[in-house]
Amino acid sequence: MLVLALLGSAQAHAASDAPYFTYTSDSDGYTIRTQDAYTPGQQIGQINGQRLDTPEHVFVDSQDYVYVTDSVLNKVFILDSKLRFYKELASDKFSGVKSTFVTEASIYAVDAKAQKILVFDKESLALTAEIGKPDSPIFAEGYEFSPTNVAVDVRGNIYVRSAGSTYGLILLNREGEFITFFGANPLKVPLMDQLRSAFLTKTQKDKLAKALPDVPSNIAIDKKGFLYTVTSSVETNPIKKFNVSGKNYFPDDIVGMFSMESVWIGRHNTVFSVSSDGWIFEYDANGNLLFMFGGKDFNSSRLGLLNRPVSIASNSADELLVVDQGTKMIQTYRPSEFSHIVHQAMDAYQDGDYAESRKQWQHTLHYNSTFDKAHIGLGEAYLRSGEADLAYREFEEVGYKPGLSESFWEIRQIWLRDHLGLVFGILLGLMALRYAHKWANRTYGYAARAKERLKAASRRKFLHDFLLIFRILKHPLDSLYEIKYENRGSRLSATLIYALIFVLLIAHHEFASRLFVDKQGYFLHQLWIILGFAVLWVVSNYLVCSISDGEGSFREVYIATAYALSPLIVILPPLILASNGFTLEQSIFYELPIQAMTLWIAFLMFFMIKDIHSYEVGETVGVVFKSAFTMLIVGLFLFVLYSLGSQLLGFGQDVITEAGKRW
Repeated sequence: MLVLALLGSAQAHAASDAPYFTYTSDSDGYTIRTQDAYTPGQQIGQINGQRLDTPEHVFVDSQDYVYVTDSVLNKVFILDSKLRFYKELASDKFSGVKSTFVTEASIYAVDAKAQKILVFDKESLALTAEIGKPDSPIFAEGYEFSPTNVAVDVRGNIYVRSAGSTYGLILLNREGEFITFFGANPLKVPLMDQLRSAFLTKTQKDKLAKALPDVPSNIAIDKKGFLYTVTSSVETNPIKKFNVSGKNYFPDDIVGMFSMESVWIGRHNTVFSVSSDGWIFEYDANGNLLFMFGGKDFNSSRLGLLNRPVSIASNSADELLVVDQGTKMIQTYRPSEFSHIVHQAMDAYQDGDYAESRKQWQHTLHYNSTFDKAHIGLGEAYLRSGEADLAYREFEEVGYKPGLSESFWEIRQIWLRDHLGLVFGILLGLMALRYAHKWANRTYGYAARAKERLKAASRRKFLHDFLLIFRILKHPLDSLYEIKYENRGSRLSATLIYALIFVLLIAHHEFASRLFVDKQGYFLHQLWIILGFAVLWVVSNYLVCSISDGEGSFREVYIATAYALSPLIVILPPLILASNGFTLEQSIFYELPIQAMTLWIAFLMFFMIKDIHSYEVGETVGVVFKSAFTMLIVGLFLFVLYSLGSQLLGFGQDVITEAGKRW
């Protein structure tokens, strides 16, 4: 799905020097084209006179030495920072070496065939330890220990990715003693299976409970001790970032795809991953996609495209090294000037040099003015420098809601600090006016006269009908009775209510805070859909009730439905105003009225159907479902009619055009 979305991207940029396109994600999570972040470098297929047979893994240590593991040659090739052969690690203990992890003092080599982790001294390459199946009851009972990848933290604890380990990674201490399982993927049961489980027997439920979570495919660890896993068998949330307590810090909607095989942590706290389909991903420290590039090489042998990549790593110069098992080579990629500036801006921000970060992000925008990450980074740098107004503008440019909320909070705090005296003055003035009103009313008694005039005005038919929107909120059943039996309400008042609701929906979209409302350009299209849905409901409900012994007329349904929607008129105006003073942290004060309004409308609609048509509660429930089904059928019919009409119109235009040419 992701690849199809990428191929369908309509955004054009400068021509690419690489045989692939580079993509990034905007603040809304959509994937768009951008400049090349990495360009293809050299290919390494032969080391020390030997051609690679089945390269499995690549690792780069802190001195930029490169460790390439080949499981068939059964050795680890060590290259220097210039990718020249340095030495090789071959041991008679190896039977099927799979991967490595290198610390300052040791090389941890995973022998998947022997099911062991062999530890070698980094300088002498002498074997110093062998770690096999832990002496623990869970492994004694037959739990499989089949290590393929390891990561070692600063305390010497070993995180083991074991084939088939559904409980997650196996955590061992430096002596190889079992501590616990860590970082398991959650078990995801499809919604239909969850619903179906309510009707299953105990035996069937026990069988369903045996479903197992996905097993991570690879692991990595950064200098701060955060552990990263990648899972090739899932599309959503394939990469996770765990702290020591097992909490995942990456978002659930992280951009990814199936078959992501390897994960690596770069020197800018960026996270790299590669999929078996040839796509290379780079994320920032928060899991936001920075760049995505590459593609599948279908025997075209184009430099930079990959056949079946299985491992990725990077060095201190930000060069990427990817093991392509399909071509039996190591493919390298060089960072472009564009990605170099992005990395510099990120580093400056992390180091607290916000002035330098602003400078670099502004430089990035010269390369690509639509690069949302630059606007977000620039906004964050402004915010940390105390320039909340400028930060708000940058976040507003790309609609980045977390940044908008944080910068608005700062702006609000500054305004309140500078205008606190004015706020107290207004409050005191209102209190004074209240007491003045009470005194004047006791002296002159004008409130009673005004109330009588208002009551007299409200007796006029139109105003009397319109004010029913307030009465129905307090006395819904009495109001519905008045509509049906006392001729309360009219087509004119109902039409005015519908028009007012239409205007309020537009006002909500235009004037409510963008923290809670998406300011999309296709809102009017959505509004017409809502209007069509309302018309379809009124018509469908009347048709169903007319054949289900309903007593209500179409006029009554039309009018009562309008009044049932009256909570929109009462709640939306103050909510639109109040939303512009809230941040995301106060979103409950926006969402709670919306939820209460929705429930109240549903309540009024239900009793509108019940009382207008004189149904019992059970009959009303049945009519609601029948009305919804009728709406679906009518909607499908209109859609088919629209499609056929469009095709017929297009055919007619083609005929007229062709006839005009021949004439």
